[in-house]
Amino acid sequence: MPEGKNVQAMFSGIAGKYDLLNHVLSLGTDFYWWRRMARASGAAPGRRFLDVAAGTGDSSLALARRGAEVISTDFTQAMLRLGPAKFRRKGREGLIWASVGADAQHLPFQAGSFDGITICYGIRNVEDRALAYGEFRRVLRPGGRLTILEFSRPRFGWLRALYDLYSLRILPRVGGWISGDPGAYTYLPESIRAFPDQASLARELTEAGFREVGWKDLTGGIAALHMGVK
Repeated sequence: MPEGKNVQAMFSGIAGKYDLLNHVLSLGTDFYWWRRMARASGAAPGRRFLDVAAGTGDSSLALARRGAEVISTDFTQAMLRLGPAKFRRKGREGLIWASVGADAQHLPFQAGSFDGITICYGIRNVEDRALAYGEFRRVLRPGGRLTILEFSRPRFGWLRALYDLYSLRILPRVGGWISGDPGAYTYLPESIRAFPDQASLARELTEAGFREVGWKDLTGGIAALHMGVK
């Protein structure tokens, strides 16, 4: 994020258009990615999940569709106001816990509270990932699974070149036009480039104490699912 840019203010300002911006960012493949995330997470009836950086609730809704009880957190209250409305429109019940202070590094829950944790498109923006991984392990029950859905690095050179062109030239302009803030999405290309590749993130999870760590590439590696078990 550019120096001086208030992240919370930016996301509060574009919250009402964030779904559309997400679809633009992912070229419309995020619906498929959310379904894959929910399957990989092990969400099922009777299981309790924490969805960190839930945004407008699509990731939470994917978990709820598989019968899980979901608590959704986000650092931007404006986002969380949209999640419950989406749950109601879809006829889903879920526990939505809303607080601006609920970030990945400081989770206000007791140890062993959840069967699973998901975080979608949020881990690369966490200031101290090691601290966040520690919090994830703390609030997970033994055997609980962490599932991370994040933009990644395309496997193929030609795909990476196309994605770089898209993210550098097209996305900032289209995102700025949709959001009404010309600078809202200029930070994303460098944010994605600076993020660790799939193997490096897997190594981070292993070093944080997770076991059975692995990942699956999605859409040629544009996104990846990372998984680890407490």
